[in-house]
Amino acid sequence: MVSVGITIAGSLLVVLFTAGVSHGADKPNILFIAADDLGWNDVGFHGSAIKTPVLDKLAQEGVILNRSYVQPLCSPSRSCFMSGRFPFHTGLQHIVIMPELGYGLNLSITTVAQRLKDLGYATHAVGKWHLGFCNKAYTPTERGFDSYFGYYLGAEDYYTHRRAGSVPNDSLGRGSRPVDGLDLHRNSKDTYSNVLTDNGTYSTYAFSREAEAVINSHDTSSGPLYLYMPFQAVHQPLQAPQRFLDMYEHIENKNRRVFSAMVSAMDEAIGNVTNALMERGLWENTLMVFTTDNGGPVGFGANNWPLRGQKATVWEGGTRGSAFVHGTMLNKTGYTYDGMMHAVDWYPTLVSAAGGKVDDPLMDGMDMWPVLQNNLPSPRQGFAYNIDTSGNVSAIRYSVVYCFMLKYLINVFQPM
Repeated sequence: MVSVGITIAGSLLVVLFTAGVSHGADKPNILFIAADDLGWNDVGFHGSAIKTPVLDKLAQEGVILNRSYVQPLCSPSRSCFMSGRFPFHTGLQHIVIMPELGYGLNLSITTVAQRLKDLGYATHAVGKWHLGFCNKAYTPTERGFDSYFGYYLGAEDYYTHRRAGSVPNDSLGRGSRPVDGLDLHRNSKDTYSNVLTDNGTYSTYAFSREAEAVINSHDTSSGPLYLYMPFQAVHQPLQAPQRFLDMYEHIENKNRRVFSAMVSAMDEAIGNVTNALMERGLWENTLMVFTTDNGGPVGFGANNWPLRGQKATVWEGGTRGSAFVHGTMLNKTGYTYDGMMHAVDWYPTLVSAAGGKVDDPLMDGMDMWPVLQNNLPSPRQGFAYNIDTSGNVSAIRYSVVYCFMLKYLINVFQPM
């Protein structure tokens, strides 16, 4: 049996795949976990003093991805996971989707959840969506997921699950007014509802509880499981249960102290999810991916040392994510892989691990499944971090050495 796990920058992302090795035709279960705003130096397997025993053990048992790149911000990275396309090919390269904005991941795109569903998977999402909600057509259960529990946006209060924002005063956009609302949802294909019963429940606990329920209710006779679990943690606001805060009383900087507690709380929650898989007898046939969605925000307690930059920058500290894969289907484990990957690669990689193939000519992602399974050289030699003329933030990377800033999108290249 095989299981794999990976971590992605900016947000912690974990993907879990489960597959039975004893039956060659079996497809792995897939657990994809993404952390939010997790910095490079915020996990023990990168040398951090933050206590992450669950993630450390999984990373050391699997394959640590040393050059796994993501986008500098949340919505763009999530669009990569779901579409396999760079954000400048989907219109999501401009910052993130704010509460008042009426767009999302283009509805013409077949998501990885839809593709896996076509391959016989039960598909469930628990956590932070942030790919559009202006119309229900943009929400998870309309994009390939059988069920969804979580936030449509980001930056909600971890206990009340409310999100503040603003809306225009009129159709001409003359001024704005503040709004505040509950952003915790439970959806199935035909049911959409706000969750009113979790006021006071820490979101990391609520998400792990729901993920465990999905696992425990999964009908193994109907096919494998794809569980997409993008945590809210460790995005601000900085909030953590007292027992985790007590672990870091020695840290003088308040933001770093609370941030560290939030990371440890998430680590425990991930352990609860993997334990549920073990108890159901699914773990040995699970491929797990863990990643962050972008680099950590230093002003909110994150640490990307020794990388330069932070969240919202195209430097390494904003785009090189903590990640790993874990699973018995990996033919070599217990090492660090130095080949280049990008967030867009997860789509074709997961489909390939599930026994499918991506023939979309618009796909930017590359199939890394044979690479990860057998420790082969990466076919990826470069990528564009972003092309955003409105924000004048565009950059490319070629190989593992050279990185250039396209300052005005003309033939002027500046080393980063």
